[in-house]
Amino acid sequence: MFKKIYININMRTKTFFILICSLIICNSLFAQNITNTLGTSGIFKIKDGSTDYLTLSQSTGQINILKTLQLVNTTSSTTGVLYKGADRFLHNYGSDNTFLGIFSGNFTMTGGGNTVMGVSAFSFNTSGSLNTAIGRSSLNSNSTGFYNTALGSYSLYFNQTGWNNTAVGMNSLYYNNGSSNTAVGSNSLYTNNTGTENTALGMQSLLWNDWGSYNTALGFKALYWNNGNYNTAVGRNSLFSNSSGTENTAVGYHSLYSNTINSGNTAVGYNSLYTNTGWQNTAVGHHSLNSNTTGNYNTAVGYNAGSTVTTGLNLTLIGIDANPTSGTANDQVTLGNGFVSSLRCNVQTITSLSDMRDKKNIKELTLGLDFITKLKPRQFNWDKREWYDNNVSDGRKMKEAPTAGFIAQELDDAQTTQNAEWLNLVLKDNPEKWEATPGNLLPIMVKAIQELKTENDELKGKLAKFEEMQSLMAVEIEKIKSNNSEVKEIKLGEK
Repeated sequence: MFKKIYININMRTKTFFILICSLIICNSLFAQNITNTLGTSGIFKIKDGSTDYLTLSQSTGQINILKTLQLVNTTSSTTGVLYKGADRFLHNYGSDNTFLGIFSGNFTMTGGGNTVMGVSAFSFNTSGSLNTAIGRSSLNSNSTGFYNTALGSYSLYFNQTGWNNTAVGMNSLYYNNGSSNTAVGSNSLYTNNTGTENTALGMQSLLWNDWGSYNTALGFKALYWNNGNYNTAVGRNSLFSNSSGTENTAVGYHSLYSNTINSGNTAVGYNSLYTNTGWQNTAVGHHSLNSNTTGNYNTAVGYNAGSTVTTGLNLTLIGIDANPTSGTANDQVTLGNGFVSSLRCNVQTITSLSDMRDKKNIKELTLGLDFITKLKPRQFNWDKREWYDNNVSDGRKMKEAPTAGFIAQELDDAQTTQNAEWLNLVLKDNPEKWEATPGNLLPIMVKAIQELKTENDELKGKLAKFEEMQSLMAVEIEKIKSNNSEVKEIKLGEK
């Protein structure tokens, strides 16, 4: 039994059939079956001189093609096709197309310049061109879509006419028929149908987006339920619940997590605006405005700023733990937390609106000196309840340095007694923490000063009259003295 069999091709005129038949044992020249048995470790070779073209090893059963393998151009399903079993596996049907994978591509399309790799990928294409599909059933339904890139099993699976899309990850842009979308991550932009110009980066980001457009999602499940437009979400679960809300921006883990239909919100920071269902809110900072529900037009900047706000409106809160008097308060500005000891600015006063054209029922203020005399300026030391775990102050944490001011309850008594609660000297939105507004006393203080000046002017007038009378009396006294002197001289002369 032969160990090796060599075929030497020395003449171009000999056909491959003659070469094989001349080296194998044939029972009949016209036999239907040809059998060539290799011995143990035997090698079958086809060669030309010293150059091997093909080898077959008995020990491994492996065939090695040592030069090139040329397939004729694919013009139908019967030429230039490499099969795996009974299934087509490799072909290049059409113009500049490459198809690798069982049942990838088809033999009826007119589109060109497509590169496809994967089982059943690009199976139904008609005129779509310049597409790239890598992964099982990627771009499976594409018909006329072009400039699409699908990388991952079932990526862009149902896309038919959408163009210029990029999908990377299993099931990314699965239902897509929109255009100019980019999805990176498993199931990202999964249900997108007609939405355009969306960008999703992260597993399941923009997962249920159907028709929403111009959105950007970066992070696991960012904009998960979205169907709104012009939203930007960066961070895990950011804008997670958003359905039809538009023009929202969320940056940070769980930022704007509960927002559904509301628009125009901006949240930057971990859990910022977490429970929000309001409009036009801005939160910057860890947990800023995290409890806000239906509150609108609020601005909070700083760690925990506005963390107690729930339904409050038009609140501005700046600084760590800066919060309004209550979660439902409206139209307030808060600077800093309870530890702030000074407010610094290059100017010493705050300018406020005071135009006459915006005021009605203008009349003389009746409160003045009498009201001021009922006030009780106090000296005290701060010992705030919030400094204690049980919220009860006992003097242990009292500040050493005293300060001066008013007691809110005493101010309230003064304005209530004078039927002047309209002065708003005390803010009682939070019944557990009253606040004073001593700046509202300025008009009354001015009135009191004016009253003192009036009294002083009257006293000055009376004093002037008294001094005038004194002068007249002095003249009269001098006259009397003079007359008395003359009388004395006459009497002396008579004697």
